[in-house]
Amino acid sequence: MGDLPEKIGKYQIRSMLGEGAMGVVYEGFDPDIERQVALKILHPHLVTEKSGGEFLERFKREARSAARCIHPNIVMVLEYGQDQDMPYIVMEFVEGSSLQEIIRTGRGIALQKSLSIISQLLKALHAAHHLDIVHRDIKSANVMILRDGGSVKLADFGIARVAESAELTMTGAVVGTPKYMAPEQMFGLKVDSRADLFSVTMVFLDLLALLPKSPSIPRSSLPEIANLPPNNRIDYTVLYPTALIPVLLKGLAVSQADRYQDAREFVQGIKDVLPKLKAATAAAGGTDEATAVARKVDTASQTPAPQAQVLPASEEPLIQESREFATSPGELDSMTNLLVDYVGPIARNIMVAYDRENTPASELVNAISKEIPEAAEREEFLKRWETISGTRIDTTRISTSGTRFNATEVASFDDDMLRQMGEDYAGYIGPLAARLVRHHAASSNSLEQLVESLASEIPDSKDGDKFRNHWLRS
Repeated sequence: MGDLPEKIGKYQIRSMLGEGAMGVVYEGFDPDIERQVALKILHPHLVTEKSGGEFLERFKREARSAARCIHPNIVMVLEYGQDQDMPYIVMEFVEGSSLQEIIRTGRGIALQKSLSIISQLLKALHAAHHLDIVHRDIKSANVMILRDGGSVKLADFGIARVAESAELTMTGAVVGTPKYMAPEQMFGLKVDSRADLFSVTMVFLDLLALLPKSPSIPRSSLPEIANLPPNNRIDYTVLYPTALIPVLLKGLAVSQADRYQDAREFVQGIKDVLPKLKAATAAAGGTDEATAVARKVDTASQTPAPQAQVLPASEEPLIQESREFATSPGELDSMTNLLVDYVGPIARNIMVAYDRENTPASELVNAISKEIPEAAEREEFLKRWETISGTRIDTTRISTSGTRFNATEVASFDDDMLRQMGEDYAGYIGPLAARLVRHHAASSNSLEQLVESLASEIPDSKDGDKFRNHWLRS
């Protein structure tokens, strides 16, 4: 690409993160809100050549498709724009390494870690497929492992296709990465979400090929699959956990009808064989990846990488449909962005007002849904979250212990004054005002402290000053 551009649009360019067949990804910086971002641009020759219009349409479609997929395990698209006729997409910046980089080190990846990665990939695809979006380029290079300890994000919907849209007409074009492509995709036939599940299984093979050497997990070779295109390049000499062989064969079925039909079925297929895997491990005696201590997985560039964490054999891997632990940062971002559709910019204030650190996502989403005034919109909000997260929300279990808002009595301030302040404050931040006033009043020692706390929550600084002046005037 030559010299590093100084700016793309308003974004300052700091470094090149990677380059592929279709474009280049840069590390950028948004000076307006002081946020680190990633920017993807098309290779200029793809835009100017004869089929450039179709490549440009595919690039725009990436932005539309990915922007619709709001999920903790999908890299979030923030903006689409053009700079001197050069289109670009702005995405969240992901601190971590691609799975491809980690695999290239050749280090062992524990079974528990592999199951966790595949589980998170399937959750991302469950959300995308529910929106009729097919990724079409699932591969190890597009799977990002965050440095937070192992969270996974799926990147690059660059050749994703909204199922109901018209197919591009680039004659003879086959898009995707040959090793990971489903047979129907390689042969130019109709592709649907089941092609993504084939590709996930190929990623699964990559991971399982790096299981640490140990006699504790019985292993077998994968039976040769007839009529599979040679481009898939499966190494039949590799030994995989015997209990997982049926899962791999079903995921790699040449016929779409014989394959897993959706991501949830794939997850269930893994869960169904876990008892066999554990029983076989116990029968073999000793301990291995299922009971060993965590192993360090370094990236090719020697940058810090997440631990290949291993849980005891008696514990379930991270493929559960419900979560009992705290809401992750990715889930918080997705929840906030979804809430914006119903309450506007005040969504950020609502999320700040809740104690999120020790609250499971299912309880938190239930609690914040109560801030949506209309019952029909609350129900829609919860259903959309079920689609995004891949979990069912039990509306009968609404925890109040995890929230900061409660019916705290505020003895140091006059109730009538707090009511009037809430009514005034509503003009700045909306329907949450009365609860925010009481929340801050409970921890304020003076009127000045209360007013300052509330003013700091108002997005516009001029409005904040107006509120201060009104309530602190002599």
